[in-house]
Amino acid sequence: MKRAILMSRVSSDEQAKGYSLDIQVEKLQAHSRKENIDVVNVFKEDHSAKDFNRPEFKKFLQFVTKNKNKVDLLLVVTWDRFSRNVSESYAMITTLKGLGIEVQAIEQPLDLSIPENLLILGVYLSLPDIDNRRRSIKIKEGVRAAKAAGRWLGPAPYGYSNAKDDINKPIIIPNAKAEIVKKIFTNIAVGDIQSEVRYKLNKEGNYISESSFAAMIRNPVYKGQIFVTANTKNEGYYVNGLHTPLISADLFEKVQDKLAGNLKAKKKVDAKSFQAELALRGLLDCDNCGHHLTGSASKSRSGVKHYYYHCNYCGKVRIRAADVHHKIESILDEISIKKNAKILYDSIIKTLLTKNVSKKRPQEKIEDDIRQLELRIRNTEDNLADGKIDAATFNNSLNRYKQMIRSLKSEFLAARDTESDYTQYLKKGIDLLGNMRAFYSNADIMAKRKLIGSTFPDNLIFSKEKCRTASINKAILLIMNTDKGSRKQKTDVLFKNLMYTGTVESIGVEPTTSCMPCKRSSQLS
Repeated sequence: MKRAILMSRVSSDEQAKGYSLDIQVEKLQAHSRKENIDVVNVFKEDHSAKDFNRPEFKKFLQFVTKNKNKVDLLLVVTWDRFSRNVSESYAMITTLKGLGIEVQAIEQPLDLSIPENLLILGVYLSLPDIDNRRRSIKIKEGVRAAKAAGRWLGPAPYGYSNAKDDINKPIIIPNAKAEIVKKIFTNIAVGDIQSEVRYKLNKEGNYISESSFAAMIRNPVYKGQIFVTANTKNEGYYVNGLHTPLISADLFEKVQDKLAGNLKAKKKVDAKSFQAELALRGLLDCDNCGHHLTGSASKSRSGVKHYYYHCNYCGKVRIRAADVHHKIESILDEISIKKNAKILYDSIIKTLLTKNVSKKRPQEKIEDDIRQLELRIRNTEDNLADGKIDAATFNNSLNRYKQMIRSLKSEFLAARDTESDYTQYLKKGIDLLGNMRAFYSNADIMAKRKLIGSTFPDNLIFSKEKCRTASINKAILLIMNTDKGSRKQKTDVLFKNLMYTGTVESIGVEPTTSCMPCKRSSQLS
């Protein structure tokens, strides 16, 4: 006696059309009794047959894997109850055959040991697959056509309710929450913050989730427009909806401008977001775990606030902010520029600026090109007056020549304004590098952060005992190494207050040779 598993399947839309899992099971059981087949198990599925990633089918596979050689048949009523995917069906039939199981459809029986029957099986499987694909195309195009006609499909957005119009087609109509929507847009347009507007609504009992709120204030449906999705032939576009707008187009655009402005402001770091007492928060890392150090204040018994940088991740590093700032100033105090470095810096700046100036065209040549174009404009005007060219040709030529003149004038101004005297750049750089500690101490919060960030591209790593970094600005290292000849033998280390753990770099300005020992950039030879 053969042993079988019975499987029935319907999808959601098939249930709506009256298909029944139980009717299929009854047919399969009747067939099993007639053919003297022992029923081992029954699986009922309520899932689409587009693939085999179906909960009940997975249970079926687990069952037959655990009970190998105990099942001979998988019985379905028709092949589309097994699957509607041709390629995956062949693969699954092969998989089940490896487990000793043959798939049979009782109303479309096939002996799959006969090669020619595989062609018939392909037809049985292809027809439902084609039907699925064609139905999907029709549904998508139907939805697109409905949207192109100005209809909102699907659940109504906040402030609207789903309804039917005079011809019994879907439409959305304003409901009691429409006034809330108007209030939201009005408040944001005058400058209220999203989170505050949402908080007030939630407090009043009108709960809207954060994601839903963000989507709502960007949805053009409220100004009366509906988006028609793109297809293979056409791009997506907006149409005027058949529904009543809740707000004007002007109000909607004002809100979008506010949202864009807020996003831009978020991307731009504001100095107010940093406390002077914790100016370096985000630029320091924990020596124990490598995560960023954050900062906070704690009050003493006398009510005085004391600020600390600390690691919230491992909790093992906590340093007084004043000690950190003092350490930073001590490190900057060690960065100085001597005579040799000044000569090098002077030479580099002069070379760079000379190259920059040499790339620009002489002002006389630019002025000559402008005069030539002005002459062409006059000749073009004469040709129009003499009837040699028509008005369209004249306008095209005139616009082209004027555009070229504007470009040349911009080039002329840029060439005129180029600073050939490099001394001002040199002075600024020398002044900064010669007294970085003073500059840092007198700078505002953002200037301090920029100075530290440019001097140490990787974050400074702090513990209670030490400060180290894996990266120092290469220009600063070069300038400091250039001064090595003026330092005494006992002052080999560039920084006394900073440990440098970066990769080995060449020493000084000259390239290293095989006979020169390579040391870390924080060491002098």
